[in-house]
Amino acid sequence: MRQRKADSWKILFRRLPACALAVFVLSASGFARADEVLPTPLPEHITAADHLEIDDRFEELSFYTVTFRNTRAYTPEMFNPGKVTESDYIQSESGSGDDWYHYRYEDDSELTIPGNTELIYGSRDYERYSQLLTYLDNAGISAEERETAPYPLQDALERSNSLFDRLHIGNLVMDRAVALPSSRIRALTDDMKRFYSGAQKLYCFDSFPDEIGAWYLTFRQELSGIRSAGVPQVRIVLTGDGTALLELNRIIDHVNDDYELTAAATWQDAVRLFTATHEQKSSESELYSESFEINRINIAYDYEMPRDDSATLDAKVFPCWQIEGSQEITLAEGPEIHNPGTKIIPFSEVYSIPDGKKNINW
Repeated sequence: MRQRKADSWKILFRRLPACALAVFVLSASGFARADEVLPTPLPEHITAADHLEIDDRFEELSFYTVTFRNTRAYTPEMFNPGKVTESDYIQSESGSGDDWYHYRYEDDSELTIPGNTELIYGSRDYERYSQLLTYLDNAGISAEERETAPYPLQDALERSNSLFDRLHIGNLVMDRAVALPSSRIRALTDDMKRFYSGAQKLYCFDSFPDEIGAWYLTFRQELSGIRSAGVPQVRIVLTGDGTALLELNRIIDHVNDDYELTAAATWQDAVRLFTATHEQKSSESELYSESFEINRINIAYDYEMPRDDSATLDAKVFPCWQIEGSQEITLAEGPEIHNPGTKIIPFSEVYSIPDGKKNINW
């Protein structure tokens, strides 16, 4: 393994173009027929999309050591100029560094810093939006047509840029943009009740203000043109007059070292591992069955935190094969089944390129 010069590569701040519309980088390899490229026959409950998108364009890969941004360094006035009326500090019983800081402003906005790599800020309605985003992400809801947007996307991007400038967050690319006019929010809250029926307690889904409208945007950081896997580093909901919700998660502050990757698992290896992982699950129960359709395989970066110190800001970041698609879950009627039926949800799994192992870090 040969170490590369660390000081020759730095994360550079890059402003988001106001007209950015791309959600994913298209494969340089184009589309491939699944039966021509898959390394092994798939079991019946695992299929590939008719046009399987494979992005394997990166010939030279690296893994990095990085330091995450310490979110405790942010101060309340950086998010809201209003007066802080309440503040709380909750110390972790384990002493692991997972202490909580919570602030409430005079307009009922709230800022919560759980641990030292995460942050949540939002208006008095932020919990409602957080639930809505959880549903949007888990249920695989597609982006709304921009013609129905409550206000121009360009305005939302300019406001996002201004916020990222203030928080000194760079190297972000837009990952997703979902228009949320009031009519769609109402429709989604009805869908949420059906989707989660019997699974968990539902609350405040009907509590959105009338005629509210917003943009839901997600952003990811890139390392040498490759995006992060898992939860986006930034999730933000912008209404016409403010920030309804902002979530930060493991923002890379700086890269310490980068190393050339000398051993690598191929995407074919990742498909074999994915198949082996899921080949038995479909028949484990008469009341439960699942199937998968793979529609995209690409390279992304994931991270590994030190196991002996949860308070550390340092991590290893490594390339992985990310397998994405849709998962169909069918629950038959039974004594402990509260919501029988079939649901289709997105899935995403990553397999480390250095050693081929499945990573379950998020």
